[in-house]
Amino acid sequence: MNNIKELENYFVNLDFNIKFKIENINNKNFDYCVTINNEKLLVEMKNEVRPRTLAFMDALFSNQNSKILLVANYITPSAKEKLREHLINYIDSFGNAYFNLGDLKLFIEKGNAKPISKGTNEIFTSSGAKLLFELLKNSDSINTKTFRELAHICNISLGSVSKIMNGLQKEGYIIASDKTNVELIRKEALLDKWVNLINEKVLPTCIKGKYMFGRNSQSEWENINADIEWAGEPGAALLTNYLYPEKFSLFTDLDKIDLIQKVGLLPENQGNVTVYKPFWNENGINNRTVHPLLIYAQLMYDGNERNIETAKIIYNEYIQHNI
Repeated sequence: MNNIKELENYFVNLDFNIKFKIENINNKNFDYCVTINNEKLLVEMKNEVRPRTLAFMDALFSNQNSKILLVANYITPSAKEKLREHLINYIDSFGNAYFNLGDLKLFIEKGNAKPISKGTNEIFTSSGAKLLFELLKNSDSINTKTFRELAHICNISLGSVSKIMNGLQKEGYIIASDKTNVELIRKEALLDKWVNLINEKVLPTCIKGKYMFGRNSQSEWENINADIEWAGEPGAALLTNYLYPEKFSLFTDLDKIDLIQKVGLLPENQGNVTVYKPFWNENGINNRTVHPLLIYAQLMYDGNERNIETAKIIYNEYIQHNI
C-alpha cells in the first residue's frame, strides 16, 4: 500500500485542492515526508486505524517537533476524535480529512466511511480465530503438533486446520524455515487482525449468559474460589494490579445452577458479569485467568483508554516475547 501514487489518490479524493510535494525523508519511523504550504509533514500510511492501533503508534504523539499526517483506507470515528485531540492531521480514502496547519485549517467529515471488506478467506473465520489463538500463544505448535492435535486443542475440524494452514501459507504468514520445519511470520499483523476476529466471530457465540454479583459483593470478586477463569478487566487486574474492574467476564464449564450456588452469581440480563464457555479444549480449569493473549484482545477491542493502557502492559510483559 505504501506507494506515492496511492498517496496522491488520497489527496484527489478530498474534493478540495491541496497542493503537496514529496520530500526526501530521513526518519525511518515514517513512510513519507510531504510539504503542504511550505510546512513539512511526516506521513504514516495504514490500512485501518482504530483506537487500539493508535495505542501502539507512540511516534505519532511523541514526535511533536514535526507535523504528522496519518493516511489510511479507513479510520474509525473514535480514532478520528482521538487524532483531532492530539492535533494529528489525517486523510482517509473516503475524502474525510483533518488538517491543522499554519495556513490550512480543514475538517471534512462526510459520515460515509465503513471498514473496507476484502471478503473472507480460509484464515479469517471463526475456526481461523481459534487456531490463531493457539499459534499466537505458542508458535512452536505449528511444528510440534499434528493437524489432528491442533484440531482437538482448538475445537475445530481436521479439515478446517488444513484449509487455514493452506491459507496462511498462501497469504505469506507461513514460510519454510528449513527442510522439515515451517515458521509463522508477520505475527504482529496477524495479532491485529485476530483481535477483531476473536471478539466478533468467536466470543459472541460462547456467551452462556449475563449475571450480577449476588451472594458475593462485587468488591469481593477476587476471593471467589470456583472452577472459573477470569478474563477481560478482572483478568487484567490479576495480571497487572493496574486496573480496577467495572465490567467482568469469565470462562467456565459450570452450568447455571453451579454459577448461582458455587460462584454466587445471579442471572441478570443487564448484569455486568458476562459468562463464556471455553472455545478451546483443556483438562479442567487450572488458572485464575485465561491466557493473557485473550485478555489483551478483550481490552484492546473495548477501546476504553484505561483498558488500552492496561493492554499495553500485558502485551509488553506476556505477549511481545512470542510475537
